[in-house]
Amino acid sequence: MSIADTFRLCGFFARLWLKERVLPDLHVRPLVAELFLTENCNLRCVSCACWRHASEDELSTDEWKNVLCQLARLPIYKVNFTGGEPLIRSDAVELMEFARKAGIRRTHLNTNAILLTPAKLAAILAAGVRSFNISVDGPTAVHDEIRGRNGAFERTTRHLRDLLDQRDRYGLKVRLSFTLMRSNVSSLPAIAKLAQRWHVPLYLNLITDRTFLFRDPAVAEETQVGHEALASALKQVEEIARKDPRWLPRYSDLQYAARHFDDLLQCSVPCAESQLKLMIHSHGEIGGCWAHLPAFNVKELSIEQVVDSAHYRREHARLFRKDCVGCGSNYSLNLRWRARTHVEDLLWHLQLRKLEVERRIDAVQHPAF
Repeated sequence: MSIADTFRLCGFFARLWLKERVLPDLHVRPLVAELFLTENCNLRCVSCACWRHASEDELSTDEWKNVLCQLARLPIYKVNFTGGEPLIRSDAVELMEFARKAGIRRTHLNTNAILLTPAKLAAILAAGVRSFNISVDGPTAVHDEIRGRNGAFERTTRHLRDLLDQRDRYGLKVRLSFTLMRSNVSSLPAIAKLAQRWHVPLYLNLITDRTFLFRDPAVAEETQVGHEALASALKQVEEIARKDPRWLPRYSDLQYAARHFDDLLQCSVPCAESQLKLMIHSHGEIGGCWAHLPAFNVKELSIEQVVDSAHYRREHARLFRKDCVGCGSNYSLNLRWRARTHVEDLLWHLQLRKLEVERRIDAVQHPAF
């Protein structure tokens, strides 16, 4: 990250601090654009609703290119390509390449990796993408059942390993995304060990039926995660982390996940995610957040007009305060800009070191024969 980028990010979070404590109406422009290239998908996940209804008449290639040009002028720090499954669009790589040519230096891809073949991966890397989230929802049988396709685990993880093989060469950031839900909560410890074996950071998505791609009665059933099952899974992950915390969620993330299904809002942590990201949907809708519908469309207004409008500013001041339905999206970001989070994580790590020192002293004083 360049010095200029570092200053820009620090400035963003400094303005959030002012917005929370001093100037509640302070306008904070987004730094990241979340582009839902399509709301269609090639899998049938029990945790998602997008595949249950076909999405038609989505933005064309030229319309998406116009969006990218506007984002570059705003300017946007980073663009995330997502869906549905973005790679089912035949122009997905073309749009990634165009983003770089338009002047957007950082691009990210969210994918289930089914279509991330060696040839497609090479094209995506050539287009300049250096950051990836790959979805894995459990060991073989669990993942396939959740994703609604036999062989999905084998294909996804094979392509993930191909991606990891290129990590050092291209300086890639790769994250394993696990959506925690009723059907796979007991699989979380196994996924934690898998992440450690592959040396890839594990991120816990927390299932919700509040956000726009996930509103469906079938998804709502998956949000009914049992307290005992959740507590047991998180305790096992913490025990794994006590032996080796690398590649695993931070202590603060695990604590948040433990409370999530009882308290979706957790209002003590303002929503930085709603300020950081600008959502642009596959039909051109713009604004809103993960759980609240947008009020504008790029076919009618420019992105700059939307971001600087009184409506956008009022809405996002409200969302920042979590005057919303609650969802837990990117809770980890919301936690990370809080000093208290880092203190709690530091104390947890210091406790680990203390226990390790005590164990070594005990081993010296009471050697095994």
